[in-house]
Amino acid sequence: MDTVPPVLSDPVRVYGGRLAVVTVTRRGRPSVDRLRASLPAGTRLVVADTASSARDGDVVRLAEDVGWAAAVNRAMAGLEADVGWVVLADPAVRWRPGGIDRLLAAAARFPRAGLLGPALQGVRPPTGGPLPGLLAAARGRIPGGTGAGPTGWLSTAGVLVRRGAWDSVDGFDSRYLDGPGGIGDVDLGDRMGRAGWLVVFVPEAVADAEPGDTFVDRHGILEPHAAGLHRFVRDRARGPARALAALARRSPDPRT
Repeated sequence: MDTVPPVLSDPVRVYGGRLAVVTVTRRGRPSVDRLRASLPAGTRLVVADTASSARDGDVVRLAEDVGWAAAVNRAMAGLEADVGWVVLADPAVRWRPGGIDRLLAAAARFPRAGLLGPALQGVRPPTGGPLPGLLAAARGRIPGGTGAGPTGWLSTAGVLVRRGAWDSVDGFDSRYLDGPGGIGDVDLGDRMGRAGWLVVFVPEAVADAEPGDTFVDRHGILEPHAAGLHRFVRDRARGPARALAALARRSPDPRT
């Protein structure tokens, strides 16, 4: 963790080179022990706690379960100006040795990278891939699988964020109430790309996840999968294309 790439000058704000890790806990979810034990020594851990009485790391207390996206937004907003790099991580994720360092090294190779994600082992749902077209999104067909380098979206169950890029798109859209690997992550990747940032898959960086804890039982207040798809399409469709959004509302959730 000796060398951290410099943060680019962005329209929003220039940050320092320190690194922090942000996670979200809630009642009935795993503790942060697994995550904390996998972090390099001295790494700052910030826990956005939604009423689960977390005691590990720097705790940001939230009065209610506001969902993954809103909880991360609140934790990110409270970080000091010298923190320019943030790892978002589900508490059930365990980083393999050198994983975070490899993401930082990749950021130096991709100076316009806003999001950089590792290979997430042990999960079946897609953890990244190209962005879907509107018709595909309306039908719940979110592409998964990606080669090394720039891609469309990444799961925020484990991802390195350039804070200046995060600010330039106002972070997560907190209307999305699913968790890591959901349509809210696709929305974030899409808005990063529209703002001129790259979303980069770094397979040499690896983290392990527990599928039952991390992806099946998602963070936050669940909403029907089709509702998030409908929002994603509606926000991007124009004129007659808005009719595509109705497909997401009428179609059954393909995951049920």
